[in-house]
Amino acid sequence: MLDPEEKKKAESAAMESLFAAMDLNGDGYIEKSEIEKCFGLIGAPPHITQQEVQTLLTRDTDGDGKLNKKEFCVATYSVAGRSPKWLAEAVGERLKEAKKKEEAKKEFASLKGMDFFKALLGDKLLGKPDKELSTETALDGKEYVGVYLSAHWCPPCKRFTPKLAEAFAMIESKDAKKLAMVFVTCDRDEGSFKGYWGSMPWNAVPFSAKDYTGFNSKAGMFLGVEGIPTLAIFDKNGKLLTDSGVEKVLIRKY
Repeated sequence: MLDPEEKKKAESAAMESLFAAMDLNGDGYIEKSEIEKCFGLIGAPPHITQQEVQTLLTRDTDGDGKLNKKEFCVATYSVAGRSPKWLAEAVGERLKEAKKKEEAKKEFASLKGMDFFKALLGDKLLGKPDKELSTETALDGKEYVGVYLSAHWCPPCKRFTPKLAEAFAMIESKDAKKLAMVFVTCDRDEGSFKGYWGSMPWNAVPFSAKDYTGFNSKAGMFLGVEGIPTLAIFDKNGKLLTDSGVEKVLIRKY
């Protein structure tokens, strides 16, 4: 157990780390908008965010509407039992993720059509029954491309997949050239991937294509995926039409 002096030093160091993390523009001050953005990054509900904005701004002793380092670090701080060290690390990790997503968006900015889809999904896909085919062949002539991130371990995904298969079959029965669907797995092993994909009537990114599968896949980063199931619909040129495909299928808006 730390003695009182060591504990005080540790708390001070943790608060300084939190100040550095929340000073998003690096100007030596933390403003209301930066507090709001930091709590948004770690997924705090709006009412908690506003509550913590008010709590922190009580430290604004000079009344300029922002916190300098001395004001911010005047005392330790926690939210729902979370220490300043935890908060600093959480904000830092989320900022890194946000930066990666921004970089992913830039990577695709100049790409269109098949070049876009090959960058998003890879050059090769798996078709039924477990045969490799080029992405170009799989998507050729389709008006729209659906990208479906899902996993067998996810109960909401397993409930949604049959509904998506029903919608896909209905669309395909009317116009087979209208929609291509591609499964991007978030499964943890190949056996689970194959078993789950077996319930789907569309193509998939190979499990072995690690740059193109999972939450940190090219598609996952481009879409900013934080939860599954996620269904995004693109037009044939690679323009994102919606990343709320799950909701649209559930209300039969297709």
